[in-house]
Amino acid sequence: MAIIVYFIYENRDNDDYNDDLNDGTTTEQMDDSIDLQSDSTYDPNQNYSSTFDEFSAFEESISDSTRIAVDSSYTKKAFSNLAKAVVAKADESALQNSEALNYLRDYSTLSANMSSTTQGMEASKNFKTPSEEIVTVLGAIQSKKYPALQSQVSDLKQIAAKVDGSKRMDGQQAFMNSFLNKAKDVLQAMNN
Repeated sequence: MAIIVYFIYENRDNDDYNDDLNDGTTTEQMDDSIDLQSDSTYDPNQNYSSTFDEFSAFEESISDSTRIAVDSSYTKKAFSNLAKAVVAKADESALQNSEALNYLRDYSTLSANMSSTTQGMEASKNFKTPSEEIVTVLGAIQSKKYPALQSQVSDLKQIAAKVDGSKRMDGQQAFMNSFLNKAKDVLQAMNN
């Protein structure tokens, strides 16, 4: 026991173990010379957690693929969360307002605050327009910041073209699942 106490308390000759810089000083030091301003993509005023939070909410809302296009409120929530995630990514990317982006802002707000009126519910069941606008905004973000994702956004656009606003949702479950999962993949690639 005395040997352990000696090595812990009395052996001050080897006190360099706290030194993280090899500069002759034997007290603990930290090099804080990281210059965040030199990184042109970092904006200290930007709320990056919002994009992650919106993406996480969207990812959670599509976790049960058997309910997509079968349960209208579940599907509405998934599309609303996707719209919110795309809007957050557009804001993070400093994308200029466009008709499609404004539509998604309104759509995510409308869907979140929608009452149970028949007109509101019927409007939310047609996912053709939101699908197209989501692809438009993701395409704008991709061309501005992520040129390597062109083929993924193009695939998403092809899937969105297959969603038919005049058909019942439950008959389009495969297309809607494909669209939501491909949109998740594109957003995830943009967030990496």
